[in-house]
Amino acid sequence: VIVSVLLLLEIGPAAIVGIVTMFLIVPMVQYVVKRMMILRKLRAQAADERVESISTMLSGIRFTKLNRYEERFFVRVMERRKREVRLLRTELFYLSLTIFATVASPVLASAFTFITYSLIGPEDGEGQNILTPSMTFTSLYLFAALRFPINYAGKFMGK
Repeated sequence: VIVSVLLLLEIGPAAIVGIVTMFLIVPMVQYVVKRMMILRKLRAQAADERVESISTMLSGIRFTKLNRYEERFFVRVMERRKREVRLLRTELFYLSLTIFATVASPVLASAFTFITYSLIGPEDGEGQNILTPSMTFTSLYLFAALRFPINYAGKFMGK
């Protein structure tokens, strides 16, 4: 709230565009985190199945060796491992989307805010708004500070 007020004081009403942009990213982060949690449970189940298969083979190793079942067990374990790796790869993809959204949200918010600020004329109605370096870097810092509470709220709500 404090950072939003500081942004409004620094840039004016154009800051609302950036703040709204950051809040619009939250539902995407929530969806991605929910999908990631579902995949994590599936991956844990796949790992348990693989470990159970290996344990079964090892507990009956004499029977396995005498009847030459090593290849069958090997194929069964590798199929389960492929499924587990596929789920892990998908989970890591969702994690990368979450990290991307966390990093990209202040960049998008800043860009939309600066575009809006430049397009909106000044209050006296003459000319254009001009971004000064002090205003730009202050706003960038404030958007970066606003990134963490908004994005982590989405992650916590998604769990």
